[in-house]
Amino acid sequence: MSNNANPNSFGFRIVGACHNKRRLVEYWPAFVAYCLCDDRARINEGGFLSPYEYATEIESRIVEPASMILDVRGFKGVSCSRYLWFDIDDADLDQGLDRCRRLVSCLLERYDLDDGDLLVFFSGSKGFHVGLPTSLWQPIASKQFARGCRTMAESLGDSAGVSIDPAIYQAVQPFRAPNSRHLKTGRYKRLVSIAELEELNAEAIRQRASSPLPFEPPDSPALHQQAVIDWAKAEFAVAQHAEVIRHFDAERSELNRSTLEFIRDGAIPGDRHRLLYSSAANLFEFGCPLALASALLMESALDSGLPPTEIRRAIDNAFTKQGPRPNDH
Repeated sequence: MSNNANPNSFGFRIVGACHNKRRLVEYWPAFVAYCLCDDRARINEGGFLSPYEYATEIESRIVEPASMILDVRGFKGVSCSRYLWFDIDDADLDQGLDRCRRLVSCLLERYDLDDGDLLVFFSGSKGFHVGLPTSLWQPIASKQFARGCRTMAESLGDSAGVSIDPAIYQAVQPFRAPNSRHLKTGRYKRLVSIAELEELNAEAIRQRASSPLPFEPPDSPALHQQAVIDWAKAEFAVAQHAEVIRHFDAERSELNRSTLEFIRDGAIPGDRHRLLYSSAANLFEFGCPLALASALLMESALDSGLPPTEIRRAIDNAFTKQGPRPNDH
């Protein structure tokens, strides 16, 4: 997908706080408006965009046609993106800056990029966002695209020795828009050049975010063989995960339907803690080892927005509170 507008490329936009209503928009024009600080973007009110671009099926989620308001809960449709995003959060911004530098250095070297090819932002609060252009591997839109993004991003993060936030790869997780004002800190999500990233300290970068910085999105770099290979590996890993789920589905004699659905689709806020716990308990009853249960549930639980510590605690509790299994003796 190039940076040319795709007529079937929709997304959602949120003005104000993250929990406000999602409104259907043409994704790329909306993204560019935020980059340019266009008045229509209303950057001072805060703003978020969808993490991906969606096909026309997202229109089926319109619940208020007059205002194009969407209900995207549970949406798992076809998606794609012009950038693979990385979110690096750290309560210590100096440490976050160091991690961002290492990731950016890794990406520039691995894909032979020019400094201007990456989009690097200070988030306006406690971290950095890095955008790697997907024109390097030209992915095809699919229902598995979000999982592929997370798999590839985590692999690249591991290569750089940098932990990243996996929550942003959910299919409909809002992502702060460029130049939008952070309503709690009053600072803006500001573009950081590679020179600024290398030369400024964290406090200097924070101070520069007291105002937005209009910019034109860069042109898309050409296809790169290493990026194509990395994406193919990510897609293969996603396919393997799906095959494991299909195997359990075919062979099951005791697993509950809700467990299989959680492994496959995750859950929405309000149900996710309950379903994670019940799924772990069900896997325990099925004779599943703790390590395998964690592997099966972790990704869907992360996709549902739960933090890793809560996930591990819920699975551990589900296993320890069930008592010994008959075949454990």
